[in-house]
Amino acid sequence: MKRLQQLNQSGAWIGLQRDWRWSQSGVEFRDSNWYPGEPDNRNNQENCVWMYSVGRWSDNSCASNSNFICYDENKTSNGTFHVSTSGMSWSNAQNYCRTHHTDLISGVQQLEDFRTQVKDQGGPFWIGLFRDPAWSWSDGSSFSFRLWEQHSEKTCAMTTSGGFWSDDCYKPKTFFCYDDSVILIQKNRTWVDALYYCRDHYGDLVTITNLDQQLWVQERAKMAATPYVWLGLRYTCTLNFWFWVRDETVRYTNWDLSETTGDNCDMSGAMDRGGGHQWVKKIDNKNQFNFICSKKSPPQCN
Repeated sequence: MKRLQQLNQSGAWIGLQRDWRWSQSGVEFRDSNWYPGEPDNRNNQENCVWMYSVGRWSDNSCASNSNFICYDENKTSNGTFHVSTSGMSWSNAQNYCRTHHTDLISGVQQLEDFRTQVKDQGGPFWIGLFRDPAWSWSDGSSFSFRLWEQHSEKTCAMTTSGGFWSDDCYKPKTFFCYDDSVILIQKNRTWVDALYYCRDHYGDLVTITNLDQQLWVQERAKMAATPYVWLGLRYTCTLNFWFWVRDETVRYTNWDLSETTGDNCDMSGAMDRGGGHQWVKKIDNKNQFNFICSKKSPPQCN
């Protein structure tokens, strides 16, 4: 945020959103079929979606009563869909479908199958699309830091001239992109194997020389499948010091001071996935962890 504030933009999009999701587990929101001008989230209250007979979608208040379509994965093709004309709110319709069938109809493929099989469609009908009330970053990073302007917390976020977050979702604005220079590899490798993997596919095992880099790397470490992730940090017993594999001097450090393990010839550095994301010394030819690579060309902030 400090970097963005220095750019002094009056309003620019950032990757914070409340995303659309399907009710059925495992169905991803990819394609859409909105009416022109939808979704418009009128009065900041339209978080559920219904479909008209033409197949187009519109967002509406979840408290509104409407007919709805259930999907049942256990029935034959002729009985896959159940159309209810008992007007219910979206939540009550979802509960009904989950109790008596599988769930509200979800996903573009199920909707196309419904339109093919059911000729007298009527409408509108609730479908299983809703706006998740939880905020998330578009790249999947954890949402913990907040800098909202007063009374601003709707469905998408932008920066203001003061550096705070606001919302005005349906007006064109400039926007900020970023290209993360580090990538988490969720493969279990020894340190040497991790080093060669990074050099073959990206640039090198990651180097951390300041707090900003530490913060970027620890965000990736949080998503690791192992308790630690390898860094490009190695101990040389010949010269008796730690060094980064990209020939950077170890000045900035974040060692776990409670660790009593001494230095020896088989040690390399790893970062704790949780807690304070401190660095630890691990035997590099016996332990297999996820690891973090750095890309060859660091990104430029424009």
